Amino acid sequence: MKRLTLLLLVAVAALLSACQSFDELEKLEDADYDAEYAVPLLNTELSLKEALENFQDLAVITIDPDGLIHFTYSGDVLTQNSDTIFEKINASLSGIPIPITAKRMALPLELPDGIDFDRLIFKAGEFVYGFQHAHPDPVEFTITLPQVTKNGEPLSFTANLPGYSGTGQLPVYSNLFFPFQLEGYEAVPDPLTDSVYVEYELIRSNGQPDTAQVAITFRDLSFSYMEGFLGVQRHEGGRDTIIIDFFDNWVTGDIYFADPTVTFNIENSFGIPTESDVKVFKVLTVRGETLNLESPYVESGIAFPYPSINEVGVVKEEKFVFNKDNSNIDVILGAGPVAIDYDVDAVTNPDSNVNIRGFITDSSYYKIRVDVDLPLYGRSINFLARDTFEIDFSKFQQMYKAEFKLVTVNSLPLDVSIQGYFIDKEGVVLDSLFQESMRVIEGAPVDSEGNASGVKEDITYIDFPEERFDKVRTAETLAIVASFSTVNNGNVSVKILESQAVQVKLGAIFGVRD
Repeated sequence: MKRLTLLLLVAVAALLSACQSFDELEKLEDADYDAEYAVPLLNTELSLKEALENFQDLAVITIDPDGLIHFTYSGDVLTQNSDTIFEKINASLSGIPIPITAKRMALPLELPDGIDFDRLIFKAGEFVYGFQHAHPDPVEFTITLPQVTKNGEPLSFTANLPGYSGTGQLPVYSNLFFPFQLEGYEAVPDPLTDSVYVEYELIRSNGQPDTAQVAITFRDLSFSYMEGFLGVQRHEGGRDTIIIDFFDNWVTGDIYFADPTVTFNIENSFGIPTESDVKVFKVLTVRGETLNLESPYVESGIAFPYPSINEVGVVKEEKFVFNKDNSNIDVILGAGPVAIDYDVDAVTNPDSNVNIRGFITDSSYYKIRVDVDLPLYGRSINFLARDTFEIDFSKFQQMYKAEFKLVTVNSLPLDVSIQGYFIDKEGVVLDSLFQESMRVIEGAPVDSEGNASGVKEDITYIDFPEERFDKVRTAETLAIVASFSTVNNGNVSVKILESQAVQVKLGAIFGVRD
């Protein structure tokens, strides 16, 4: 048996469940049937919250402090970390031999996307250098990177080579097979020139300085920290879809949520200005429409909170809410949403302001989770839902007619009209439950704020004389179509609360032949 959709009211669910379980009968209070034929079926009270807990849909059901029931649908968490930025830096620096053409030379650091760093800490990496000379005297060679330091000491190496005999291969020195590990070193550009320099000195054994052929290479770099202007970077969030199964059994009609919201839950530990770029945000409806979210914040972006340079390791959090005051969210979510299709990127330094110096670490990240909140506060007009149930009358061969009596005491502000169709195994409709669709439960009255202000009691009789009952004996399923409207013909928005309930008493009188 398929589950009921939300608005297939609890009392109707209880009725149908009882019709399928005649073996579990309890005494029905105040039943006015002849005891010889009367069969009490059900006497129970169900709160909407208890009924919803049995629904296996995709929403999370919550109750706010006022007792209002909310359905929340969430998208997957979109996460990006600092790997993208660091990978671009690695690609621009790693593995490329750099010939050193002067005794003091600025390294040709062509960083991507306008990145201009003030401080860079190596997490890992290798430094390889080599030199050769053509001097007849033995030499002492020293290479230094004065802006690359650890514990205040610059990166520096010294090596010795014999003199060149004048024939054969030039004397060569390299640490290629024993590269130096850069972990823990940091690079801080010269404050006057904003460059990182490499310097070398070659002294012949007679004390005379001279030149050499020198090259260096950085390999397998990774970084734990970078500070400076980190460029205009676009981080692809990836496209996602939120499925909303609230309307799974929808047939036709309108429902309007008075105060739906979409919340962007943002976490950010990038220490740089970042804002959203909502590339796609569309609501797909039960009618096949595609509606776009419209808001000034879609156009301008949502600014992420971010930690300052003095807050390394801090994660800033913010909730940005699209509501009916800053967007058309009430219109597009009031149109029967079945899915939300969205694609949200993040852009760092969107204003390209090089004077804003920020940071990233190897653990920096941002996350965006999108939550759709549908509070049960709204209105509906002829909202139809359909569900199908298995039935079996073969066990009641002596029964030839029936009349049901349904007594309901309703504190929910919802009116319900239902119709049922008996269907055989070939899919043929044999007859309907009622002669015409009729209201079986009248909604409780409400005040001007949409709160139920009382209860409503209804009594409904359903007569199945012999000629009608014969028509449905071979039915195997009962299809129920329920039409729901809030009070005053759907003109008033109402609130559905945790404490509201429906009391249902159901009994039947059967005509039985020996």
